[in-house]
Amino acid sequence: MMEQFDDAVKLIREGKRFLVTAHTNPDGDALGSMLATAHGLRALGKEVVVYSRDGAPARLKFLPGTAEIVAKKPKEKFDACLVHDCGDLKLLGEAFPGREITGPLIVLDHHASVRPFGDLELRDSTASAVGVIVARLLRVLGVAIDKPIAECLWCSLVSDTGWFRYPATDEETLELARQCVAAGAVPWEFAARAEEEQPVGRLRLLAVVLQTLEIRGRLALLQLDDEMLAKAGAPPEMAENFANHARALEGIEVGALLTRTRKGWNASLRSKGNFDVGAFAAKFDGGGHRGAAGCTLPVPSGGDYTAARDKLIAALEEALGQK
Repeated sequence: MMEQFDDAVKLIREGKRFLVTAHTNPDGDALGSMLATAHGLRALGKEVVVYSRDGAPARLKFLPGTAEIVAKKPKEKFDACLVHDCGDLKLLGEAFPGREITGPLIVLDHHASVRPFGDLELRDSTASAVGVIVARLLRVLGVAIDKPIAECLWCSLVSDTGWFRYPATDEETLELARQCVAAGAVPWEFAARAEEEQPVGRLRLLAVVLQTLEIRGRLALLQLDDEMLAKAGAPPEMAENFANHARALEGIEVGALLTRTRKGWNASLRSKGNFDVGAFAAKFDGGGHRGAAGCTLPVPSGGDYTAARDKLIAALEEALGQK
């Protein structure tokens, strides 16, 4: 990776105009890391367009730079595109512009289960968050961490380390967190705005989803569908991290939120670490980390949703050694 890292630094130093993006429906790590990169590139005098078809999650729209995110597909050519938190080209969405617009793709990512697609891959599966990789890049480019960068990196760090609780949290992570606080990030201010000001619809949705709890040995399952969303008056994004509630149960190794969509069942998987949900998800054309991953089990047109759900659950039980 070091050779590609050097090539990326050279490309950025020589380029003038950059596209910065992340996977569709960006979470805290994706959003925070790509905004930190955008702030850093602008500090170098570069022209930057931050592109996200879905924009920023409502709870994170206070982050500096979210107002400048464009949802319309860019049409003018860039010197390069920096892609964040994405292990598979398809996760950029079907509307993502082609290479004639983006230029070379520089991928900054930390997923273990991936399908490489970048011209330059700055990928480190041991990094606790993509923000860690962004900080390394900005450091080599000579960009100091100011308050906007610090606040965005902080979002990346706490989102993917569970507020520094998950196994990937290491000395580099904590040192970067210290630097962010020193540069002006305020932990409680972020927590208050991102987590302590949740819309009532999220709590109502959680109450509905928790009623679907199903325990099978070391596997705990929750379920979500459009009727539940309508009952709670909540959009799908409000179910973010609901799978954590299933994982947190005593005696449970894997928690899952199964969401029924028009195309099939989306599985959001969480593990306490003894079972690799990233490797499991890869078998269903998904991916992620050892402790957090996702996949989709498609249902053919006119197919049986119940059969597809049962197939996914059976595969999880077998993988856990329960069959």
